[in-house]
Amino acid sequence: MIYLDYDDVLINPKPSSRPLTRADVNIEVGGVVPIVIANMPSTGTYKIAKLLAKEKIVTFIHKEYSIEEHLQHLMDPDLDVDYVGITSGVRQKDIEKTTAILSKIEPAFINIDIANVYANMSGMVTAIEYYKKHFPDCEIVAGNIANTLVVDELVKAGADWIKIGVGPGAACKTRSEVGVGVPQLSAVQEISKRAKELGVKTIADGGCVTSGDVCKAIAAGADMVMIAGMVSKSEECDNIVEIDGKKYVNFYGLGSNKQYSKHGISDKEYRPNEGRDLLIPCKGSILDVTNQIKGALRSVCTYVGVDDISNLYENTEFIKVNHQMNKSLVRYET
Repeated sequence: MIYLDYDDVLINPKPSSRPLTRADVNIEVGGVVPIVIANMPSTGTYKIAKLLAKEKIVTFIHKEYSIEEHLQHLMDPDLDVDYVGITSGVRQKDIEKTTAILSKIEPAFINIDIANVYANMSGMVTAIEYYKKHFPDCEIVAGNIANTLVVDELVKAGADWIKIGVGPGAACKTRSEVGVGVPQLSAVQEISKRAKELGVKTIADGGCVTSGDVCKAIAAGADMVMIAGMVSKSEECDNIVEIDGKKYVNFYGLGSNKQYSKHGISDKEYRPNEGRDLLIPCKGSILDVTNQIKGALRSVCTYVGVDDISNLYENTEFIKVNHQMNKSLVRYET
């Protein structure tokens, strides 16, 4: 079997049974636009969460805030906690820290995020069971995985959401440096199919370069799509540095040497450098990107004849292509 990424396919258009415009399309599912901002140090911030909560977009907060900082932000009346996820690892100190936060205020999601689920299933299962027992009103997100081998076990432990993606992210080098991963479109199709059979939801995490890729991820079965690289140039990001009078976002992967050194992670586990350390010129607002995605989600629905994003999956036919678009004038694009 050949596994595919987003740029290997296009969505085949088909006629609508009635006249349909983008304004007719509902792109919210359960009151949420199906976009999640990733828990990267530059993007998974309370500044971005406060801005995007007004847009009904979820932000998963990164782990580097202190307990006091978390509580200060979560208790801010300007932040709607229905659009926030707290990120936790599976180590005891991670669980104790997250428990201290959740004992005061509970956001909508607990994002249990570790570098290699396959190497520590017991830790992941124990963390899911703990959070499900003590904070049953929070949605439990578990990940990341790239095939169906562990889906049933994660769901049995109590996961409400499965996060999909090993290696597709813009700041990730796992595929090149470790040789591991599954092309993201096929991973989303395979895992989402099993998740739907088990009654849980999925988040496609990584690999989206354009708003069209986000559309393909939803069409492939994901319930939400996590993005970081797509918004990494935004002026609202953290870790902005100025070089020769120009502003850049220092966007680095969670498995990068920059992450290890910045947060005092030792090399005693023989860690390879699996993440990029990037300087991306600041340009525009994160709202420019999210508005483009929202418009694209409306538009793709009109191309396959549905007026609700929840019906996109069942009405999509993918076609494999040799190339997606005419790039002859791309170098002139402003």
